[in-house]
Order: sequence, then structure tokens, then C-alpha cells
Amino acid sequence: MLDLDKAIELVEQTAVPLPPRRQRLLDAVGHRLAAAVVSDVDSPPWDRAMMDGFAVRSSDLAGRSGGPVELDVIVDLAAGDVTTLGIGCGACARIMTGAPVPSGADAVIPVESAIDGTATAHAGGRVRLHEPRFRPGQHVARRAAAFRVGQEILPAGVLLTAAGVGAAAEAGATHVLATARPRVAILSTGSELVSPDVVPAHGQTRNSNGPMLTAAVASLAAEPIPLGIAADSPEAIRAAVAQGLAADILILSGGVSAGDLDLVPAIFAACGVEQVFHKVRLKPGKPVWFGRLDRGPGQAGTLVFGLPGNPASSLVCFELFVRPAVAILAGRPRDAWHLPRYRGVLTVPAKAAADRPVYLPCRIVRSGGRLDVTPLPWTGSSDLVGLATADGLLVLPAGGTADAGCGVDVLLLEGAGRTTPSMP
Repeated sequence: MLDLDKAIELVEQTAVPLPPRRQRLLDAVGHRLAAAVVSDVDSPPWDRAMMDGFAVRSSDLAGRSGGPVELDVIVDLAAGDVTTLGIGCGACARIMTGAPVPSGADAVIPVESAIDGTATAHAGGRVRLHEPRFRPGQHVARRAAAFRVGQEILPAGVLLTAAGVGAAAEAGATHVLATARPRVAILSTGSELVSPDVVPAHGQTRNSNGPMLTAAVASLAAEPIPLGIAADSPEAIRAAVAQGLAADILILSGGVSAGDLDLVPAIFAACGVEQVFHKVRLKPGKPVWFGRLDRGPGQAGTLVFGLPGNPASSLVCFELFVRPAVAILAGRPRDAWHLPRYRGVLTVPAKAAADRPVYLPCRIVRSGGRLDVTPLPWTGSSDLVGLATADGLLVLPAGGTADAGCGVDVLLLEGAGRTTPSMP
């Protein structure tokens, strides 16, 4: 049985970053661009009104010392409207925010500056405008003021955010070259499993691992590929495994222990997956299996994880082993590979295992300058309730009982802080 630290090290050594992939813009959110985004348009693509009001010629207001001016309204322009009419001397256009400024006009006077009841003037009418602080070009966004056609909008290496998506979309980018979003296939095994929408008969149980692991993968900005349930037969499992091996990572839950129907390790071997380790000194999660399908030089292989069937064991193993693998494949920095680890203080005694470290669901509360750590009620590796409400995983080294007041390590789970306003 392998020590936990060595098992994690082997995962880190086996996983390698995937090459950048061309992907849909929205799929690349949270990933770094591998090539710059270059615009195919000017922005704005034309002079654009930035206020509701009247598009005017600055020359009609020059020399009036801010006094009122009366103009003919020759056209109404809403956003999206265009006109071939030019704005000559003594004329203007009623214009809405976002509309193209017609030729001849070079400024917009807000509708609030219309006087003598002329604010409602439309095409064919006259408007009186009083703008004491008028300046040429006011309230007009000039063509290409933000960027020009052929200009680099987002450089290679930048992290694609929501604002970046908006800028790239305006620049015409529907796809980008970015660090890969790992594709992760998820398979649950067990003839006793039924889907969550089925009321289990006697001897059956709902498949919680599939939805749980799918959610865990999605939370890492990877692409989950749920493969459903495979019954405990070599043929069914092998067919599903063969399908899952097309992904960057295959996660299989169940069938990796030592029972008569624990068929998975042999099926992995038959599919060409090379074992890296099987069984780790860990509670829960001892039966965990890890290997790699090698596709030859220059080709990305598939990382394969056989997780225990018990849900809590499956999730703990995901956090310890699959999480760093996904992060490495996605090209993330080392400090983003694992759950954050902090030092806390036990509020009550906690029982450890004699022969291996234990990871228990816990509540974490900041108290002054320290973190108070309280184990949550937990009945064992099939119990997800404690983990579902936990802030973290309490790490107890092998051997005996940890007393209240002892210093302990904790791993902060995703969403930690539900009971802790601010974590370190």
C-alpha cells in the first residue's frame, strides 16, 4: 500500500499540460489565451451618439456665447437607424443613444437642453436648444476610439474573463486558441445503481457518484462527459471504459476493491492502461487506482482514475488526486493544483486511524487570529451529508486520538466560508 504523499507525487509526475486548443469563446472562460485576439472591425464602427438628444453642427453654436439656438429637425434616428441625409447649417437630427451620428453633425446636445417646450420636437419640427457649456464633439464616441481593425484586443497569456469575452465578441472572435479545457469522462459502475430520478427497489441504490463527480469536474472549469452507469459485467464495463478513454481523463467509481465483482483493474489492463498505483494509505479512499493510457510519441494520453464506490471516499479521492491532475492538464500554476491547506485548532477530540491518515468533514470558524476546527457528524465512507455541509477536510495523521486544543491541518473545500465570513 502506497503512502499518500507518494501517490500524490506520482499523479503530479504523470500529468502533463495539454497543448492549447481552439475552442468556443465561452468555453475558454477562465483559461489563458495562447494567441492574441485581433479585431476585424473598428470600435465604434462609426461616430456614435452617447446621449439621447439632438445631433448638431458645432458651427451652428459657435459664437453664440452659450445663448439659445433654434434648429430644424430633419430626421429621427433611433439605435440601429441610418440615414443618407446630411445635417446642413441650421438643421439637426433627433437622435437616441447608440445611433450613428449623421454626416455633417459632430456633437450631441442632450434632450434636457431643449427649451420653450420643444423637447418633443421630431422630424419636420423645430427645436430651441440652450447649452451654455457646449463644446465641439461632446457626447459623441468617435469611430475607432476604442480600437481599430487589425488591432490586438487581448494579448496572448491573458486570463479570459467576462469582460474579455465581451471585448473579444465585439472584435468578432467566436473561437479562441487557449489553454486546454480538459475533457473528463465520468462512469459509475454497479448493477445495483439506478439513476436519481428512479425510486430504488429493494437492493438498489441511486447513483450519487455520477452527478457529484460531474459537478466537481465542472467546478474546475473542465468539461464533464457523463457516461452513465455500467452494470457489473466485463462486457458492459469494458465498452464504457473504451468510450471514456477518448477523453483526457477517465474517472470511474466502483469496482476497484478486492471483491468478486471488482473487475475494473483487469479491464483497465485489457484496454492498455498502465497502472501507476493501486491502494493508498488513506481513509476514506484506500482502494483508489491510478494509471495512464499512452498513445505514443507526440500524442496526449489519458489519465485514468478508479475511485472507490462509496460516495465520500470517491469525493475525497477526487479532491486529493483528480483535482491536481485537472489543474496540471489545464496548465495552471502549481499553487492552484491543490485545495488550500491551513493550520487550525481542534475544538473537540477527534479519533484518528491507527494505520493511515484520515480526512474528516469539518466546520471551520475564524476565532480571533486562529481557525477553530470542529469535526462534523459522519457515519463513514457512504455518508455524504457531512461533506455536503462541510467547510473543509480535517487531516488527522495515523495513530490514536487528537485532543481538543491540538493543532491540526485542514483543507478548505470549494465554497468554504459558508459559516466563516473571511478565511485566511
